[in-house]
Amino acid sequence: MKLSSQVVGDEAVRTMFARIGEAGPRALAATAEDAEVYVEGEAAQHNRSGKMVASITKTREPDGWRIAHDLRVAPYTVFVHWGAKPHKIKPKNKRVLRWPGPGGFNFAKGVDHPGYKGDAWMVRAAAQAPRMFAFHIDALLKG
Repeated sequence: MKLSSQVVGDEAVRTMFARIGEAGPRALAATAEDAEVYVEGEAAQHNRSGKMVASITKTREPDGWRIAHDLRVAPYTVFVHWGAKPHKIKPKNKRVLRWPGPGGFNFAKGVDHPGYKGDAWMVRAAAQAPRMFAFHIDALLKG
C-alpha cells in the first residue's frame, strides 16, 4: 500500500503570515500612540500646572517603544503615581514653613503629611497595551 499526502492552502497561510508581519510595526506604533494619549489623560487629572503631562516622553527602542515621565521636568510624578507614606515635612532653608490661609499666613516648624495612595496610570496603560495591539492588528488585517 502506498500513502501520499497533499498540502492544500499553504499559499493562503504564507500570505496571511506575510500580512501579519507587515502589520506588526504599524500596529505597534499605533499602540504606542494610544498608550501615550491614555497616560497623558490620566496624568492631566492630577496636575494643574501641566508639568506632568509635559514630562511624558515616547521614544523608539530596538524592541518597541518606551513611554515614560522625565523626572527632571516633574520630579513629584513618582509620588503622585506610586503614592507616599505619611511623613513629616520640615523647612529646608528657613526656620518655619509658611503658606497662605484665611486671614493671612499660617506658620509651622513642621507639618505631618497624611500620605497619598497614588494612582498607577502607567501600570494600567501597560496592562491595556496587549489589548490595544490586538485591536490594531485586527483592524489592519481586516482593512
